[in-house]
Amino acid sequence: MWYKCSIGFLCIIFCLQIGMTLIHPAIGSDQKQISSIQPVPEVSPFIIDEIELKQKEMRDTVVLVQANNRSGSGVIIDCLETDTEEIFEYRVLTNAHIIQSRFITYLRGVNSITGKIKTETVEISCGIITFDHANKDWDQHTAEVIAEDVQYDLAILSFLSDQEFAIANMANEKMLSQVRVFDEVFAVGCQLGRTPMPTTGIVARILTKYDEEREWIIYLNTAQIAPGSSGGGLFKEYNGHYYLIGVPYQVSVARNGQFIPHLASAISLTAAKDLLDHSLISYP
Repeated sequence: MWYKCSIGFLCIIFCLQIGMTLIHPAIGSDQKQISSIQPVPEVSPFIIDEIELKQKEMRDTVVLVQANNRSGSGVIIDCLETDTEEIFEYRVLTNAHIIQSRFITYLRGVNSITGKIKTETVEISCGIITFDHANKDWDQHTAEVIAEDVQYDLAILSFLSDQEFAIANMANEKMLSQVRVFDEVFAVGCQLGRTPMPTTGIVARILTKYDEEREWIIYLNTAQIAPGSSGGGLFKEYNGHYYLIGVPYQVSVARNGQFIPHLASAISLTAAKDLLDHSLISYP
């Protein structure tokens, strides 16, 4: 009797399990497979808008600067109207050391009397490449040197175009005075001669130097840069927008001569005030 009851009880349990499987297909042999499928999360429109804002106010404003056998970066900081309709003059802030190679010295002979070598130094034009990241396109322009400050390693170039390019927001003196260690910053430059690439880091140290004319501030930061980043932009966020606060110009070097890519230097815009005034660019 006990044996027959046990067999009947097992049959009832087996039938109940089959019934539950038919009613709830997720319960049974396919449970693991179905539970592993996760819904695709929706992308917040706010995140897309923030990325587009970073693109427009930082990466879109950076250009590639070429001078003979050397290349670097630059930031579009102003746009001026010209006498020609629909042609604009753009001003680009960069490092002076990038365009130094625009001077070429040729050997012209030897003085037959004194034996002195005759040379001639010729200045060749610089080039600027602008990028259309949305359409993955680029354009090359001939640039002119408007102003140059070798002491502070800064220069301003000019080029003409009928296209509309993004203009960088420039931090004013009040904004620059608020820069502190641990502030998040973005470095955007044409590393290794490629299209502008952003990296991020923090301000690690603020060095202040003085001379007879002005204050010279250097931002040591951890945003990684490489050869070709010089002349690009160091940006910081203020009230939801991104402002140019400095110009990266060198990577730190260890005692053994090796580069330290995660520790870079950028010249604060405070050193560029006189240069900008000379170039008729309004300094906020």
